[in-house]
Amino acid sequence: MTNIYEIDKRLLVPNWRDFNRTTKIGELGGFQKNKVIQESDNSIIINDWHNSKTIGTAADLINNAFVSNDLFSNELTEAIDLISENKEFASTSLLSLIQQIKKEMKMQNEDSNILLEKKISSLEELESIFNPKLFNKIIHKTKNATKNHSRNAIYWVELSRLYTIKSQFAKAEKCIQIALNLAGNNRFVLRSATRFYIHTNQEEKAIYYLKKSDIIKNDPWIISAHVASSMLIGRFSPFLKKGIELAQSKNFSNFDLTELSSSIGTIEIENGSFKKAKPFLETSIINPNDNSLAQFEWLSKKDDRIIFRKEDFQNVKNAFEAFAYENFNKGLIGEAFQNCIDWFLDMPYSKRPLMFGSYLATILENYDIAIMLCLIGLRYDSNEPGFTNNLIYNYCLKNDLEKAEDKLNQYFSNNKIENLSNENKITLQATIGLYLMKIGDLEGGKKMYKVALENSKMIKNDYYYNLALVNLTRELFLSKDFEFKEYLTKFENIISDDYDIVLEKKKVEKIIQHFP
Repeated sequence: MTNIYEIDKRLLVPNWRDFNRTTKIGELGGFQKNKVIQESDNSIIINDWHNSKTIGTAADLINNAFVSNDLFSNELTEAIDLISENKEFASTSLLSLIQQIKKEMKMQNEDSNILLEKKISSLEELESIFNPKLFNKIIHKTKNATKNHSRNAIYWVELSRLYTIKSQFAKAEKCIQIALNLAGNNRFVLRSATRFYIHTNQEEKAIYYLKKSDIIKNDPWIISAHVASSMLIGRFSPFLKKGIELAQSKNFSNFDLTELSSSIGTIEIENGSFKKAKPFLETSIINPNDNSLAQFEWLSKKDDRIIFRKEDFQNVKNAFEAFAYENFNKGLIGEAFQNCIDWFLDMPYSKRPLMFGSYLATILENYDIAIMLCLIGLRYDSNEPGFTNNLIYNYCLKNDLEKAEDKLNQYFSNNKIENLSNENKITLQATIGLYLMKIGDLEGGKKMYKVALENSKMIKNDYYYNLALVNLTRELFLSKDFEFKEYLTKFENIISDDYDIVLEKKKVEKIIQHFP
């Protein structure tokens, strides 16, 4: 049976997008305005421009405007016009930068809750997963940008993100270190570095650089990142008290406080104080980002007093994770699947949308897409049991048993089933049972299914028990096995509030009713 990849604990770990999309979402706005990426200050450069309108000062103004994302000033327009009128004296890189700025200016003027540039760049990234040459071109282009703008931390962060997508973590870490050396007090750089270090299980480094920064005492986005990083390794953040002060100070916008308030509320929920958590959680969803919204949706499944209504958050940009789980719980499987694809395109280094998406594709009986998503996931992590399990399961449903056997042998040549978590162990036991029954080893297959059922009972997990029982009943019927009637009675007695269990049960009932 398939693995849904549910998480027992969700934290407000910063999401990691490219600089332009992060800016559009608004996470770099507010009081800081991100003018610390380079040493230069806009006001000084603009003053120089007024005193001397030369090619050199125009180039400085254009470079700094791009880095600080200050793209709407008369001075910038004048500088671009001067360079455009004197192209023969301008470098190729400067002319290219002007074209990029014009593109950004156009995008920022578009009124859309869906980030249009995301669809372009991320689809290219998705295609490149199957086309190494294209991905290498993207990386090559970004490497050239770091050469032409070696002191621009943004390009180094983006190169690190691309290497992370490709699972080239040593190269990615080198780039993120350069970015931290250039702009260790920049919110974008710090939050990107935090996500990278957490992604590579180096939470201690994330905590070190966050604590080392000068802005952690007055930036709610950075305090939230420190709290989440600390909680991941079971620590108490010393900045939590300061975070509570900032959250209650009324000195910041609701959006600037959304992740911090959500983190504080989550801690209070874990401490058993819903009364203390409530005002922080309410603040977190006044103007949430996609991360705090997904946290709120996740908490709503843990505590009935927290009510999540999707219709209240249609204007939240990139709310794919929250909507994927909400649509799934409402039985809107097709919509949930599309949310997962958008979620993955938005953050193509993340495993969770791939795992969830492969599960949903299986429910929709689109086995080829489920297989594709699992194969992408295995390129990120070749030993991830969830991807392996879902891949084998879908191969079995397609009756592509040779590939199923190859993947089973490949996995068990490097791993032992006893080392898995209880949930992964159960799903893999059931999937092995399916494979054995498909190849005609009915007794061996039934034995593995029964082990999965007993283990589900042992950990008191009705969801996994019901899912394994539904799959076993189907295979017993298709195999015309003598134990079918015994398990049919158990199957008919399944009562579940889980929509996917109900749907899968109906599918089996339809098979039984329509077979002669």
